[in-house]
Amino acid sequence: MAMATRTLGFVLPTSLSSQPSFDRRGRGFRVSIIRCSASPLTLSTSGVAEKPWTSYNARLVLEDGSIWPAKTFGAPGTRIAELVFNTSLTGYQEILTDPSYAGQFVLMTNPQIGNTGVNPDDEESGQCFLTGLVIRNLSISTSNWRCTKTLADYLTERNIMGVYDLDTRAITRRLREDGSLIGVLSTEESKTDDELLQMSRSWDIVGIDLISDVSCKSPYEWVDKTNPEWDFNTNSRDGKSYKVIAYDFGIKQNILRRLSSYGCQITVVPSTWPASEALKMNPDGILFSNGPGDPSAVPYAVETVKELLGKVPVYGICMGHQLLGQALGGKTFKMKFGHHGGNHPVRNNRTGQVEISAQNHNYAVDPASLPGGVEVTHVNLNDGSCAGLSFPAMNVMSLQYHPEASPGPHDSDNAFREFIELMKRSKQSS
Repeated sequence: MAMATRTLGFVLPTSLSSQPSFDRRGRGFRVSIIRCSASPLTLSTSGVAEKPWTSYNARLVLEDGSIWPAKTFGAPGTRIAELVFNTSLTGYQEILTDPSYAGQFVLMTNPQIGNTGVNPDDEESGQCFLTGLVIRNLSISTSNWRCTKTLADYLTERNIMGVYDLDTRAITRRLREDGSLIGVLSTEESKTDDELLQMSRSWDIVGIDLISDVSCKSPYEWVDKTNPEWDFNTNSRDGKSYKVIAYDFGIKQNILRRLSSYGCQITVVPSTWPASEALKMNPDGILFSNGPGDPSAVPYAVETVKELLGKVPVYGICMGHQLLGQALGGKTFKMKFGHHGGNHPVRNNRTGQVEISAQNHNYAVDPASLPGGVEVTHVNLNDGSCAGLSFPAMNVMSLQYHPEASPGPHDSDNAFREFIELMKRSKQSS
């Protein structure tokens, strides 16, 4: 009689060989016993067996007085930052290395993080800039063909705190109701809850220049293009080359890859690079990049943008969009809990098309404060906030979200082609 093989999903304490058995109807099958090796419990110096699981050994203390016990992975210590939530289902490594998260703890609403590990190809910068990572479940295993190490090892090597086993849904609801909160993460038992609470109430992210710490220190040339394996929209390029100066307010590498793939020769300059020096380089266009924090805290950057308006075509992304808004005479404001995630619908007012976008910002441009001639080209459909600007008289375009990301997956990439066309028309008319 032919016998099927069944694998039972449990472990018996004794060692048994596979033997044929029969069910109630007389059908034969073979029982396969899964064997595993288990080391005995480790005894502490007191002779008591240590627990084979992680204990709650960390705390997240928020300025509203709430205390959230947690388990730690990554680096130990005590850190203070603004807590925001991110609704992305994937891409935690890109989030970890996005300079726009400087000064923030990032809470992932996706309940399980770490299952794909990390790899060197998904980095958006040379280091991690967020202050800590807050998640519900840390995956106990990794499974991805590009994985080179676990998330826990990655954070430990980069001295970034991570905590898990918190009720992230309850915390997210609190942030949605009350807005972003300052918090303290700590693994130090010597610090009392009251001490951590006072720390959280003694610090504020508003008005702090976070750009200076994430920007490059000297100019450099960027030459890498999008890996051919991941490239797309190749048919829409005219093969011409355009010289672009990219101001680094915390720039993501994929922005540079996409510009390079469209034929741009890119020089990246620090956030404090004088406008006069940028113009001496005779660029065809200037990019103002994404970056962390409050645009009102970097008046020097706003002045640089003002000096460059009308001289060459300019393109602002995220922080660059906000700086352009201020330079054009508009105002920016701090949002209740910001936009952080890879699933934000944005309507292009010119075409009526809706893009699924990736966003990461706590500030927005007030469209009512903008002068005449400035057009709101894109609107976030979740809350109606301004997501894009255009000022044809000065060859200005900007987006509040990230066109280099791929949640749509490629809904927004045409924005780079539009910048190319803007530079092309400007050259033809000069």
